[in-house]
Amino acid sequence: MPVRPVLMTWNPGRDDARVYDRRTWAAEVVAPCLAGQPVASTWGVGRHRTGIGPGVPALLHRQGAHGRGIVARGRVTSEVLTGERERTPGRTTNYVEVVWTQAVPVELRLDLVELEQVAPDYGWRTIYSSGRLLPAAVAALVLDEWDALVGHAGTRREALALVASYDGWPGPGRATAR
Repeated sequence: MPVRPVLMTWNPGRDDARVYDRRTWAAEVVAPCLAGQPVASTWGVGRHRTGIGPGVPALLHRQGAHGRGIVARGRVTSEVLTGERERTPGRTTNYVEVVWTQAVPVELRLDLVELEQVAPDYGWRTIYSSGRLLPAAVAALVLDEWDALVGHAGTRREALALVASYDGWPGPGRATAR
């Protein structure tokens, strides 16, 4: 049975800046990935635990009103851990360590409309929490579409140009992952 990717969610909030704003996303995640430098991160998986562990593929699905769709692909590198919530001290949540190996600027995401065309039977508009495993059939379609997006030379050129358009980015191969 194929491994099902876990769908991580990122909702940047009303101000489009929670966790990352577009510039920080480009500098801290997209630029290193474009330079072949994986980016390690900790990401919440909500209440989910089953089927998530080291080696499981991960997709980062951006939510909210400022551009919804898949913006990164990587792999989970830990078991599911439990710890205190950042925004609600005293409450716990589940999270994993993940390494992002591919990322695109928000403007080049695999958009919600495209996801609905690729996998119309999946509830892309009803994803309310991180950590959901994609069904195998949906995963195959989405991963093929993602591979086509990041494998296209025009996408890479456009991604480099977008990242370079943000002030202070030093250029490909000179940014470092955190």
